[in-house]
Amino acid sequence: MDFPRKTADPRDPRASSLLIPSTSFEDGDFVLVGLPFDSSIPSRPGARMGPRAFRDALPSLTTFGRNTELAGRICRDLGDIDLPSTSVRVAHERVQSVSREIFSRNARPFFIGGDNGLTGAIFRGLADAQPKLRLGIAAIDSHYDVREYDDEESLFSGTPYRRALETEVVSGDRLFLIGARDFANSSYYDRWVREQRINVVPVETFDQRRAADIGREIRTKLEAMCDAIFISIDIDAVEMPGSSAAAPGGLQSRETIALVRELAQSPKVIGCDLSELSPPWDVSGLTAKLAARLFLEVFAAGARASRPQ
Repeated sequence: MDFPRKTADPRDPRASSLLIPSTSFEDGDFVLVGLPFDSSIPSRPGARMGPRAFRDALPSLTTFGRNTELAGRICRDLGDIDLPSTSVRVAHERVQSVSREIFSRNARPFFIGGDNGLTGAIFRGLADAQPKLRLGIAAIDSHYDVREYDDEESLFSGTPYRRALETEVVSGDRLFLIGARDFANSSYYDRWVREQRINVVPVETFDQRRAADIGREIRTKLEAMCDAIFISIDIDAVEMPGSSAAAPGGLQSRETIALVRELAQSPKVIGCDLSELSPPWDVSGLTAKLAARLFLEVFAAGARASRPQ
């Protein structure tokens, strides 16, 4: 039986229409970069497929939300970086190089992955591009991810924030780890985190306070002591199935949306990444749709900030 083909309704534009495939970008552009790499994730594989699942999820969402119509605005989709599965060091070097170019031209990136370890390479590229910057990081993650490592081939998903702290642009008091779970981190690294004066916001904090209020407080503190803010989202912080390290007891999706929405309101936000989206473990594409929704929250916040008054 032939079923009638559905046609696009021009009165109901899809979020996928915001992405414009591009090989170049201008200063100030909002850009998307895929990081299809999972060779150094010690848990279940599949996050290398995250960028594709994210893009496939965008048509399920529209361009209108929070009284903001995004249709007509564009995000330049620069595609996926070619990351070799056989060398962690080379993968990190390539991400660092792309990050350096993007931040040196003051574009506003959204990186989608992929291994959370590569977040460290993003920070290294940012530090290369703007070495005098006082950067603040709002990291949504169930793990501290400050593991020790031997060399660049031993980098993995547990090292990104240690890599950030090794640069001159980040200090512990300007790093917020949001959504940390009990029995997901060791006492050794808990002591190290506190010695570095890193701000830990346990997931239980969300039982007592609204996510938007927590996000507003963190944003206000970072704005007071930073030149710029980077939002880092490891999707394993959320109680959703499609991540590399899914586990119970995490943030709920609505809490995460409210948190990211509030953080993204800051005019000091210069970029964001979302990692560990692992489609083979997802159910009905729910985790990919959440990733797409979080992207739209960040994109919409930037659009509102640049909207003519």
